[in-house]
Amino acid sequence: MKVENPRDKLLSNYEVLEHIHDIKRRQKRSASKHRSIQRTENLETILLELQGYLKGTPAAKQTPEDIRKFLQEISVYELEKAEKLQLLNVAPGSEAALHSLIEECDQRFTGEQRQHMVALVSQFLKPEIQGQ
Repeated sequence: MKVENPRDKLLSNYEVLEHIHDIKRRQKRSASKHRSIQRTENLETILLELQGYLKGTPAAKQTPEDIRKFLQEISVYELEKAEKLQLLNVAPGSEAALHSLIEECDQRFTGEQRQHMVALVSQFLKPEIQGQ
């Protein structure tokens, strides 16, 4: 199989949400300067739906500082980039949820290490608590 367009960079939900906020700020500034700008309705719909979805994820409560600290702390574990990204995006609040994000979690990490990862997620990424 041939990769036509290699992926430049993986983005977290937080980064996508921030990018949407930037787009909206630029649109407001340019709309006030240039009233004749015609907005693309499809783009607006996609941005609104994506923003609505991301506001319901842990990304809405995360900060760049918390993400940076989390990635520093979690770096002691040999996780793939995609696994770190999944931890950022999903912010698992339990060890069971952690198992669904990390391949061969039981074999790669001890129970204590898994509990520590969940504690780091809880400390820095503000996971959703079920029932809220």
